[in-house]
Amino acid sequence: MTATFRGFWALKIMPGHTYTQTVDASFRVSNAALGLSLSDEQRTSVVATVDGKDFVLCSLTPGKIEQQPLDLWMTEGEEITFESNGNNEIHLTGNFICEEEDDEEGPCDFDYEGFNPEELQEMVAEGLIDPNRLLDLASSEEDSEDADYDSEDAETDDRIRELTAEEEQMLMEEAASSNEEEVEQEKPKKKAVKEVKIKKQAEKKRKEAEEEAEKASPKKAKKEKEATTKKLQGGVVAEIKEEGAGQGVKKGARVGMYYIGKLTNGRVFDKNVKGKPLWFRLGAGEVIKGWDVGIVGMKKGGERRLTIPAAMAYGKRGAPPDIPANATLVFDIRLVDFK
Repeated sequence: MTATFRGFWALKIMPGHTYTQTVDASFRVSNAALGLSLSDEQRTSVVATVDGKDFVLCSLTPGKIEQQPLDLWMTEGEEITFESNGNNEIHLTGNFICEEEDDEEGPCDFDYEGFNPEELQEMVAEGLIDPNRLLDLASSEEDSEDADYDSEDAETDDRIRELTAEEEQMLMEEAASSNEEEVEQEKPKKKAVKEVKIKKQAEKKRKEAEEEAEKASPKKAKKEKEATTKKLQGGVVAEIKEEGAGQGVKKGARVGMYYIGKLTNGRVFDKNVKGKPLWFRLGAGEVIKGWDVGIVGMKKGGERRLTIPAAMAYGKRGAPPDIPANATLVFDIRLVDFK
């Protein structure tokens, strides 16, 4: 089995997002790099989840290590999740993989003689001919025309004689003319193959973008459809994303929370989304007032978005350097458990 690389594969990992897919076409991740714009100067790690286990592929730090070569192969049928741990955008790049059977006829073994360039281009577009293999076959056919000739036969062949100057000049002219014709004939074939490769790469990128959008939009639309909004004490607004199950939590209970904290401009200043949740006693003043008000009534597994005015958060002083004065805060929270 021979593996060849063709087609460009890429994934842009945004902070706070996960990207999960069941691989429908084998690919190889060959490089990870920081995005063009940086959110901060801290380290950002690339994490892959396979079979329920998390693996750190690499860690990138602006000004120190901004890209890292990788050699990660994903085969058809595997399920993988990519995400980042940090505030910077990460770009993963690589190639799709084509596996071809050795010494067996298949879609990569194709006799294209008798077809004109237009027909070849159409067959490549329909997936009947691999464009790279088409170029290889064209080269190998030229080599195969040089037949082996036994040296002993050459010695006894009376047809072999020294050419005259006129015959040698004539053969050189014929060879030059033949080479020019072959070059002209090969130009349309190579041009057709190149155009088809460009079209296929563009089509793959377009389909990948559509698939990413389709994966993200149904979940988002479902949550937005189910969301209800409540206005609570102190001007806190609670948007209920997921109701959860069981009894609602009351003041005095110890609660374990996952959360992402953002400013109104979208900048993340704090988060805890996996591992050990943040535990505290609800209503005891161990957290900001907006949390003590906004979490009451949540059920286990419930999710809310809390929009908390400055008076119910860090007030006029803020919490430098991450939270400015008089800042309205937005928290996406999830109640993991309570006691």
